[in-house]
Amino acid sequence: MTNDATWLLRLETHGDGPRLAVKDCIDVAGTPTTVACPAVMEHAQLAAADAPVVQTAREQGARIVGKTNLVELCRHIDGINPWTGTPVNPIDPGRLPGGSSSGSAVAVARGEADVAYGTDTGGSVRVPAACCGIAGLKTTAGRIPTHGVFEFSRTLDTVGPLARDVSGLALGMRMMEPGFEVSEIDAAPLTAARLRPPDVEPAIDEAVDSALTAAGVKVVDVTVPEWEEWIAAANDIMGAEGYWAHRHLLDHPDRLEGRDVESIRSEAEISPARVVECRRIGLAARAVLGALLEEHAFLALPTLRIIPPRLGEVKPGLTYLTVPLNLAGLPVAALPIPRADGVFPASLQLVGGWYAEEKLLAAASRVEAAIRW
Repeated sequence: MTNDATWLLRLETHGDGPRLAVKDCIDVAGTPTTVACPAVMEHAQLAAADAPVVQTAREQGARIVGKTNLVELCRHIDGINPWTGTPVNPIDPGRLPGGSSSGSAVAVARGEADVAYGTDTGGSVRVPAACCGIAGLKTTAGRIPTHGVFEFSRTLDTVGPLARDVSGLALGMRMMEPGFEVSEIDAAPLTAARLRPPDVEPAIDEAVDSALTAAGVKVVDVTVPEWEEWIAAANDIMGAEGYWAHRHLLDHPDRLEGRDVESIRSEAEISPARVVECRRIGLAARAVLGALLEEHAFLALPTLRIIPPRLGEVKPGLTYLTVPLNLAGLPVAALPIPRADGVFPASLQLVGGWYAEEKLLAAASRVEAAIRW
């Protein structure tokens, strides 16, 4: 343990390779994987081997600088952990850092790591990236191995990098997938389907539109009436799978947060028939979004509808704009973008085609270059 809530464990390193921080739900050989949860922590053994994403990073010269803090069991999006502390938002200490990959985002934002690994089941890379003013990448479901990663939702869990900018995300992808290279894209204007879910703070929508305009992106506005149906389906899949992954921890309810005891117990009520229904909804979501991606280079929308809430004033719905994309399994890059009013930065999600992170990061790099700030 350390006195800094960003880190659960700091590691000594040697050499001059890039510094990699690893969320403490991912195995690093010789260290325990605690998931910032006393019910797990008290019985955690030292990992016998690196998770594949850590092994490939080591093989490429990365220096593992430590295990980062997170929300207990990866289950919440706010970044708050009463057991291990809440990492401090580097932009505004009075606001949430976002979760569940809170420590990973803060470590990068404070310059204590060049790349950090996070996991994203419903937004847990993108939301803390947005809260901390950095970039994050949710990878295509199934592209990056999740062996050696503590399970929450077997079919929705993904591993992805956080970094200060798009080049850092590309470095993170190379750490996880040796040989990864960002694609070349021609100079022709890019096109985007601009998704417009409801109740987005006007200044955030304006920031997204301004960033796309600055990058010369041709935008077609799209509304998705099924969006909230997709949210419910993703959350029920997550809950049903999370129950089977975590139900044994109910044997130690005093070593879990009360909100996790409550949620795990309630998840037992999600029926197999409902899960099948949710899978069918997921196929429909893939069809709708896939059709848009056949016509456009990417989809675009904000990451958060509001600026990060203040501590103690948690508002629901922080995954409203992220979790439907987990249901569809698509890769998504979240980028910080300036607001005209100079208030807390906004965050832009760019959504690419399945297994097309190479093209997605190329498009993200073009947008980033246009709004460099």
